[in-house]
Amino acid sequence: MGKKSLLMFCMTAIAFCAISTPCQGEEIDSAKVADAGLPVMYITTITGERPTFRTAKKENPDWIGNTITDEEKLPGRVYIQLKGETLYDSHEYIKDSTGMTIKVRGNTSALVSDKWPYKIKLQKKADLLCRGNDSIYKDKEWLLIRDENIRNMIGLKINELMKMQWTPAFRYVNVIMNGSYEGVYMLIESVKRKPKSRLDVSETGYIAEFDPYWWSESKYVESHLTWIPWLYMNYTFKYPDKDDITDEQLEYFAHFINKVEESLSDGTYSKYIDVESFARWMLARDILGNSDGAGSNIYLTKYDDTSDSKLMMGNLWDLEGSMKNEDKWDEVHNMGVFYYHDLFDVDSDDFLRMYKDIWRNESAAIFEGILAFLNDYAQSEEAVAMNNSVALDKIRWDMDHDDIPHCIAHAQEWFTHRKEWLSTAMSTIKTSTEIEQERMELEKLERATTYYNLKGQKVKNPPTGVYIRQRHGQTIKVFK
Repeated sequence: MGKKSLLMFCMTAIAFCAISTPCQGEEIDSAKVADAGLPVMYITTITGERPTFRTAKKENPDWIGNTITDEEKLPGRVYIQLKGETLYDSHEYIKDSTGMTIKVRGNTSALVSDKWPYKIKLQKKADLLCRGNDSIYKDKEWLLIRDENIRNMIGLKINELMKMQWTPAFRYVNVIMNGSYEGVYMLIESVKRKPKSRLDVSETGYIAEFDPYWWSESKYVESHLTWIPWLYMNYTFKYPDKDDITDEQLEYFAHFINKVEESLSDGTYSKYIDVESFARWMLARDILGNSDGAGSNIYLTKYDDTSDSKLMMGNLWDLEGSMKNEDKWDEVHNMGVFYYHDLFDVDSDDFLRMYKDIWRNESAAIFEGILAFLNDYAQSEEAVAMNNSVALDKIRWDMDHDDIPHCIAHAQEWFTHRKEWLSTAMSTIKTSTEIEQERMELEKLERATTYYNLKGQKVKNPPTGVYIRQRHGQTIKVFK
């Protein structure tokens, strides 16, 4: 741990408080849940209770403060049914053989509501999405996250249309835990290394997160980016796992990140980062207009530990804040969080040129694609089942969710307007080459302009006053 880290640690006090029993809304009959039309995920824990956790609070107000800790991991069974047919069954818990464990996951997402997100770890790999190719998709790690307003689904579709290196697969399910309805969830693949079906890095590669909650992790790599005094972020790891990563691996990644961050200021960043992936990630976020910048779930990959692999942006994640920054840039673009502070400002044109080229060449297809997707979804059986399920969820948790037709209509309006706004906003982003070209054009225009005073006498380099200007054969009266 470096001097800066030690100082931060000494200045930081972490307080722990137990989580109380969740507020109870109105219980929902399981038959109504099954009739809603979505697959139903039944979870039973050996204690017959939900897993618990505690809150970790960073007391120093200058940095981001609340997350969860000491997550209780409960063993049990999970099975999924649709219209009475069993799609999957883990069977009862036998360590390293059958069953699963479940725990609460997330940072603020677990603190804003009594409807908690979860991580499920199977004892035997399987594809909980039941896609029919178990050899490729089977895995032990699966997540249940909230998405009653379908913003995550829409954001993941943009991720796919933007051709990011991986788009997490998912399906909506209703969850019944220990006989009690938990609500509608997105059952989704977790962010992890899995070359054929999730993020593709080698055994010597890395999956890192630029993380405002680094202080709750035992191992991390320091960042030296300090544009925003109150937002201090470091790099934590999805791969190698924090329990497995060695000091040598940490040292290698720290040395590489130092090179990356130094290169941002002198414009040599294209030696270290995959410029196209950075441009695609930012443009996807700008299309979505996400209002979340501080806890922005910024995932990066490095394929291996050689100089041949560059830092790449991973997939978009946690898109609850999408479609909220109306008529302004995404919050990561706005705040200067992460590398984009320099990538938009440095004299090197590599990033800006790629960003604008992707917009010019692909934006029409992206907007057509998302609007077509929304139109198709609005007419789908799943949209009906989701609407039924959201209605039950509202009763269960006494929350004011919009219905699914309203969510779809809002998204359609957003992307229609967003395309128009971005088309205008893009003209304000100029590469240094474009700025120089404009300057030369202005000088050329100025040289082709002749000024006359009101007596008709030609004037060279006229001071401020009223003149007759002649340019390209046109004569007008001007103030100069």
